[in-house]
Amino acid sequence: MSNDHKKGPGGHYSGANPIPNIQRFVESLDADKKTRDAKINEGTNASTDVQDHKQGKSVGIKGTRKTVTDPTTGKEVEIEDVNKDFMRAVEDPKVG
Repeated sequence: MSNDHKKGPGGHYSGANPIPNIQRFVESLDADKKTRDAKINEGTNASTDVQDHKQGKSVGIKGTRKTVTDPTTGKEVEIEDVNKDFMRAVEDPKVG
């Protein structure tokens, strides 16, 4: 069989096998970009206001709580030493 009708790399370029160009390649990559961008924008329309952290159950040792200044935000935050249960979770993490 002859390689005269071979399409793709190394083949003969013609109307049926056009010369590739970067513009068509980029267009083929971005074919559904507008719909993806619209979906992303829908998801990011949520409130962008900063919210304070909500306190859950305390995992620290009572009596070790102190107020310090956060060097990044400059706000006063409370910190405390963690208890042994918290450290076990760090050493042996479980999902779910």
